[in-house]
Amino acid sequence: MMGAQLEIESAREAALSFDVTRTVVLGRYIQAWGMPAHRVVMTGRAGQARIEIYHFPPAASAHPARYATVGLSRVHHKTGAAHAEWMMALEAGLGGEGVDRVYGYFCDLIAHSIENTDGSEPPRVMGASPLAPQKWTAKAILIDELRGESEELERIPVGSETVALQWVVPISQKEAALILEQGIDAFDAYIEDLAHSIIDPARPA
Repeated sequence: MMGAQLEIESAREAALSFDVTRTVVLGRYIQAWGMPAHRVVMTGRAGQARIEIYHFPPAASAHPARYATVGLSRVHHKTGAAHAEWMMALEAGLGGEGVDRVYGYFCDLIAHSIENTDGSEPPRVMGASPLAPQKWTAKAILIDELRGESEELERIPVGSETVALQWVVPISQKEAALILEQGIDAFDAYIEDLAHSIIDPARPA
């Protein structure tokens, strides 16, 4: 009986901790991007892990759409918790794909990262995947420090911990090779001369 009671208390504490994380992190998102339009919830085995993914539609036609996680920072990778959430910014048309298709791909990326990486510090590159949306030419992924967003989002204090918000950007296999061979500074220089927006996943390869 005592064991069951301890399990209940532990579950309550975990739920409260998640609620606090959601309140703080989601609050920062809403302050920066407005109200989300959709939410998808990922749960791990036996419901022990919970990751919520929010879709923030463009505030105006020239603004990006965003997908952002709440709870990824609490999930343990091979070497422990990464203490980071993810944000993917895309041009308003989502590269010709639908909201749900992008949700599915984002969930695939999260699951792959948890199961196959150590959650190490960015920048990190994930190679081209057949799971990427068909209409996208950018089928690889760069995970890097946040860019082009409010400084208030870069590091979010949650209780005694600090949660980093990382930028997840679809890149081409050629761009992935550039980063791996020459480093992130070479990629930054490449972006400066890029004729198309880096957040357009269907840009010419």
